Amino acid sequence: MWRIIVLMSVSVSVMCFEMDEDQIQVANFDVKPGGALLSFEKEWDGVTCKFSYQCQGGTNEEWTMGMVRSQDGRDFSCSVERPSGQSYLFFQAFKMEITGIPTAEGEVFGPEMTPLKQEEYKFDKASNTITQTGKFHSQLDKVVLYARRGKSEL
Repeated sequence: MWRIIVLMSVSVSVMCFEMDEDQIQVANFDVKPGGALLSFEKEWDGVTCKFSYQCQGGTNEEWTMGMVRSQDGRDFSCSVERPSGQSYLFFQAFKMEITGIPTAEGEVFGPEMTPLKQEEYKFDKASNTITQTGKFHSQLDKVVLYARRGKSEL
């Protein structure tokens, strides 16, 4: 069920199912070309999501970072995306990481929200990261990490 929550675009505030306001956090930021390694991060409920990138071309683009958590607080997702559509920037590098909770899986999307080929990125469960590989074709529109807290003992 929690995967359904995070596959939706965080830029859409109305969802197909009931969700409380305290289950989603959204922040807009500018992705800036120029070749420098830049980062944006957000912390919520002891979980930090950080997106680092290097890109070239064009001008700043507005992107959105969204964090969604399940009602019981165990499942989280973190996503960054270009909410107004396809990015025109040439990404040299990207890395998304979550701290404070172990990751379960990750996904990366390119133009028209097409999933990137597995060979273009690496999901590393041990380091809670997803990053480009040498076969990345520099097109990026969305990155998502899914995470789950272990059960707490009474």
